[in-house]
Amino acid sequence: MIDVLFEQRIVQNTALAAETIWQTVSTAYETKGRAEGLALPLAFLVLPLAFHQRTARSLESRTQPGALYKALAANREITVGLQARMEAMAERTFHALSIGFDTGLLLLDLDPKPQLVPGRRTPPVEHVTDEVRLILSAAKRVGHAFAEMTPMQVSTHLNIRY
Repeated sequence: MIDVLFEQRIVQNTALAAETIWQTVSTAYETKGRAEGLALPLAFLVLPLAFHQRTARSLESRTQPGALYKALAANREITVGLQARMEAMAERTFHALSIGFDTGLLLLDLDPKPQLVPGRRTPPVEHVTDEVRLILSAAKRVGHAFAEMTPMQVSTHLNIRY
């Protein structure tokens, strides 16, 4: 069972945030046949989706393809407060990206547009706690969903403005 301070403890772990972003980027990259990475602006949605307990549970339980569509159909509250969470977590996302770049977990490809690609194929750590497994499972669903849609479609469906 997830405790009341779940989101606070997880949000304060920048290394886990970097791994969560990597999981999304890696899944999107593999889903696109290793031909294209994740558009850089979409990285700012990963933590607000995967670190939010109700959203993570909703995403984690959906099958692919269309996991995000299925989660939104079942739980319309996913978009409530997402914009504010994204803005509040922007600094945490920047720090997580910095760790990802410094450790080689993530790479930035600027040609033809800024996109993130995984710097490694396998996860850096195998986690045993249910809370972290939930987050990484949700991050996989997010990566698959982001690979299925354009950044504009993601923004529209999640009601996000950059």
